[in-house]
Amino acid sequence: MAEHMAGPMSAERFAEMVDAYGGDIGRWPQDERAAARAHARSAEAAGMLERAADLDSLLDTYVLKAGHEGLDGRIVAKFVHRSRMRNLFRFGSAGIGLVGIGIAGALAGSIAIAILAPSLTSDTVIASDGTATMFGDVGPDAAIRQDSQ
Repeated sequence: MAEHMAGPMSAERFAEMVDAYGGDIGRWPQDERAAARAHARSAEAAGMLERAADLDSLLDTYVLKAGHEGLDGRIVAKFVHRSRMRNLFRFGSAGIGLVGIGIAGALAGSIAIAILAPSLTSDTVIASDGTATMFGDVGPDAAIRQDSQ
């Protein structure tokens, strides 16, 4: 890409660019390079570039230490294990909740039957024609007819 100069660069802008991109103007954004080269002719700007180049060379000597053998595999294995455990608890707790709801329903039904049903230990004899339920009389079978016409 061709460099183009939008206008002269201010000293503040030059200092910002040196701090952000270092002492090599070739690493700067394309749009800023021509103005930076023009501004770099001053002694103050040349000093900033020299100090930034010293820092760049110091940073370039840094060597990243090699990671521990198998570290990435252990990280992935731990992530997979935690994901499985999270899913187990998520779906397992739903099953536990359903079991709890079932037990609560059975208990409520047992209590309702115990309250509404006649006592089996009482001496009272209940005469029934076979149509009575604990919820009321359903009536004789003869009352339920179907019109076949």
